[in-house]
Amino acid sequence: MDLEMVEHLREVLNESLGHTALMLPVLFVVFLIIEAVSHKTALSKVRRAFSQPFVGPVVAAILGLIPQCGFSVAATTLFLEGMIPIGSLISAYISTSDEALPIMMADKTTLPWVLPLMATKLVWGAVVGICVNAAALIRNMRPGQAEANSQPDQPPCGCKLSLGGCSHGSSSRGGHSGAVEIASHALSRALRIGAMVFVLSAVFNFIGHAAQGRIYTALSHPGLLQPVVAAVIGLIPSCATSVALAEGFRAGMLSFPAIVSGLSANSGLGLLILAKESQNKSEVIKVVILLVFAAIVAGLLGTMIFPPEYLLNN
Repeated sequence: MDLEMVEHLREVLNESLGHTALMLPVLFVVFLIIEAVSHKTALSKVRRAFSQPFVGPVVAAILGLIPQCGFSVAATTLFLEGMIPIGSLISAYISTSDEALPIMMADKTTLPWVLPLMATKLVWGAVVGICVNAAALIRNMRPGQAEANSQPDQPPCGCKLSLGGCSHGSSSRGGHSGAVEIASHALSRALRIGAMVFVLSAVFNFIGHAAQGRIYTALSHPGLLQPVVAAVIGLIPSCATSVALAEGFRAGMLSFPAIVSGLSANSGLGLLILAKESQNKSEVIKVVILLVFAAIVAGLLGTMIFPPEYLLNN
């Protein structure tokens, strides 16, 4: 292994370790809340509060704006635990911008575009999430759906044991009677997910950095096709992807609608955790399709305001 490869590997590992370290406090708080309300009655009340079909997506989109991929993973965890609906999950995914915002803030040429980008992703994430939740409510009101929805405490996507078990069943184990035990169990679950995030982040960041040149090539074609390509590339669960999108916009290769489309599909490692941990793979496919469709529509709608050929250096 040559020196350049070793240096590249060290950079990727340091980057992944830094992201994981920033994510752990968020995951710990999320799991602490889940463990604290593990009693079935309390969980039902909390789930009803989190599952507000209209307010929930707005809150999720606001939290997703924080430039830290831990919130997409946290939203995924809440979804797997059955505490938020699919619309709120997609809202968090759309508004997440990972490493792109700090990069754009650090450059005076892209700094003026940070607020428009954040506002666009916030509004679009909330709108899409509300529409998805509304569609789910309408579907659930159809005849024949009442029996399927008669057990509201079941998580929508299924929990796997690697997440530490479903919290709504933890009260039967009788192991969460004290605050110390609740905290220790929450910490254990956070560390388990953190370890998974570190490994997956390192692998995909290495792939993303290695393929960055090809990403630029794929995004170099202006026109209506660029937002579509950006949305597909944005699905790659790597910080390198959001960096490539931000750098492409700064260099004048990407239009503003294209970076909106790409970053709307870029949900960090949240989507990867969902795919790995969910028992309901059809639900994962549904989330991916909705996310890509919403990202492409956002980019195409953006071309109505900014022409497809509009670039930063024009």
